[in-house]
Amino acid sequence: MLSKIKQTIINKIESVILQVRLSIVIFENTCIFYCLKKPSSKEIAQKNNIIIVGGELFNKGAQAMTFTVIDRMKRIKPHSNIFLFSNRDFFRKDEEKAIYSFTIMPWNLETKLSLLNYLRIFRKKNQKCLQDSLEKIIKDAEYFIDVSGYALGSAWGWLKSIDYLLNIAVAKKYSVPYYIFPQSIGPFNYRFIDKLPLNFLMKSYLKYPNKIFCREKEGLSSLYKFTKNNIERAYDIVLQGQEYDLSNIYIKKPYLKNIKIESNSVAIIPNTKVIERIEAGKLYSTYISIIDKLINAGKKIYILRHSFEDIDICKKMKQYYPDNGVLELIPDDLNAIELERVVKQFDLIVASRYHSIIHAYKNGIPVLVIGWATKYRELLDTFGQSEYHFDVRGGLDDDKVNLALDKLLSSYQSEKKKIIDKMSSLAKCDVYGTLI
Repeated sequence: MLSKIKQTIINKIESVILQVRLSIVIFENTCIFYCLKKPSSKEIAQKNNIIIVGGELFNKGAQAMTFTVIDRMKRIKPHSNIFLFSNRDFFRKDEEKAIYSFTIMPWNLETKLSLLNYLRIFRKKNQKCLQDSLEKIIKDAEYFIDVSGYALGSAWGWLKSIDYLLNIAVAKKYSVPYYIFPQSIGPFNYRFIDKLPLNFLMKSYLKYPNKIFCREKEGLSSLYKFTKNNIERAYDIVLQGQEYDLSNIYIKKPYLKNIKIESNSVAIIPNTKVIERIEAGKLYSTYISIIDKLINAGKKIYILRHSFEDIDICKKMKQYYPDNGVLELIPDDLNAIELERVVKQFDLIVASRYHSIIHAYKNGIPVLVIGWATKYRELLDTFGQSEYHFDVRGGLDDDKVNLALDKLLSSYQSEKKKIIDKMSSLAKCDVYGTLI
């Protein structure tokens, strides 16, 4: 009991210290914010670094976005040095990082606060060398590209939003152009005590990016309060991606697993974020109902994880059918390239991971979606697939889910054509054309 009280006190003290540090840094940067100028095109052309923030390699959706941008930037700027600022990936084993053609650097709230602190009172001596390296990279950066996916919004709490905005603050301090590539943004339903400082920061910093691309109309509406001239709607960058040139991503051609899927098969791709928003027993009962219907329809079923953290849900679903030869678990932690190659082999998929749906639509595969956010609904609306979308926040009606699945099983070929036709029109979209 005493240890719990002690830990609570320590957490409170750390929270207060963090807020004081944030206040000092924000005050410093606000004082000089309007004195800083955007660099000229000539100055930008002389720089060689491209910095990607918001991406990472653990979550396969984030990995797909990261790989897509790196591949495209290597085609556009073949002589540029590409840096992925990702704290989790920086602390991977050296041999894991050595396979990539880009450089991974640490990037967290502590680092940003140190870089933004003009008086340097927060800089730790044992991190000076690393922070000097980051500063050197940033000073020679042509631009920042943010591929966060979904990070700015009240769903993730006030601290994550501040962390997100500090990326822009760093770019502004060093006069580096900043691009927010297609991602979900908002809503901004923060607590009143958090809303005042966050509204101030968003009004200060969201005008700085050269372009903010939103995947959803809801995101545009949320941003109108803070900025107007630099926002635009655009589809997910993975949808706009070409076949990967692996030499742009890896130093040498990697070994990629080649998992063969039987014909007449369906994949089920769950998501831990869904189970956080609905009673677990209810979600599993819906999946059982779906699997039973697929078995009765004569389908071979694969359970597949599209992110490293979903393995426990996948194993739990397999436990309901331990000796069933028509349901197979693929336990491998596949990378984004391998996952797309697997997904494209199915007749259809039942999915809750956003980028598993993106991978499916990119390859003309219909999807029954069990989602948890607006981004799913708007994506399916875009492809004329809204009748196959179910949002767990409104509860799940198994009868309606099964009716939609029945229709998809009987008409997936026509839905496939509809998706392919839409993909053809999306080929005209290109966010990279906006880069300076």
